Amino acid sequence: MPTSGFDRPTPSSPPVPAVLRLAQTVMHGRWRAMGEDLYREVASLARARVGVEILVSGCRDGVTAVWLAARTGAAVTGLDPDAARIARAETRARATAGVAPSYEVGPLDDLPHENAVFDAAIGEPSIASAGSPARAVAELVRVTRPMGHVVILLPTWSSDVPGGDREAFVERLGLRPYLLVEWKQMLRDAGAVEVVVQDWSDGGPAARASGNQPTVPQLTWRQKAHIAARALRRRGLRAARMSVQREAELLQELAHSRAIGFHLISGVKWAQTKQT
Repeated sequence: MPTSGFDRPTPSSPPVPAVLRLAQTVMHGRWRAMGEDLYREVASLARARVGVEILVSGCRDGVTAVWLAARTGAAVTGLDPDAARIARAETRARATAGVAPSYEVGPLDDLPHENAVFDAAIGEPSIASAGSPARAVAELVRVTRPMGHVVILLPTWSSDVPGGDREAFVERLGLRPYLLVEWKQMLRDAGAVEVVVQDWSDGGPAARASGNQPTVPQLTWRQKAHIAARALRRRGLRAARMSVQREAELLQELAHSRAIGFHLISGVKWAQTKQT
């Protein structure tokens, strides 16, 4: 498969696993906190209703897929490359009366579907973790029927973040944001037209109305010890102290969204899009 300028470079060694999990929890918590407002907007953009077939790519534990199936009556298929996440999604669906999304395990940048089989396709933020995010976007368009809607929920670089900081965020989140203009170009290159962008970086209508500020998680003493010990072994005492401070600063950046924004981008698959 050919590579593109949007393919992910080889990652460096990850930081302390406990910090990785904490950073991921902070970011995904920000997205999930948008709740009903976000899901309703996604459903509207996808034209979700009874009789409509929808793919949710990068569905993780199935929250979006279950909401769409329960609230709109659409026939929803969720897909994720992680079998453990799909198992949790299936458990969630069984616990929700009257909801029956179907789930499958598969790569985000090589969907196991024929061309033009869904009325709409939704890409969750996890598509930014694909080996080739551009290919993952193109796959959403490929499996959508002509004149169907494609909706992607995406992390974006929201400010002029230095390159070293960007790579630090990528390591901790396990996904790679892009500039908004780059995500839009991926969608257009895949054959989508009528591309529309919504900025949800501040948490959407509910967050704006409440005025609540996100809580910055505090590193525990155990986490600080793990961070310091790793840095001490590699670079000495001064580096150990600075590493703890650095992790706290990165978590603050993630919680307050100064570095990473969040956008909804939607488009329509043009009727004459060439299938690959």
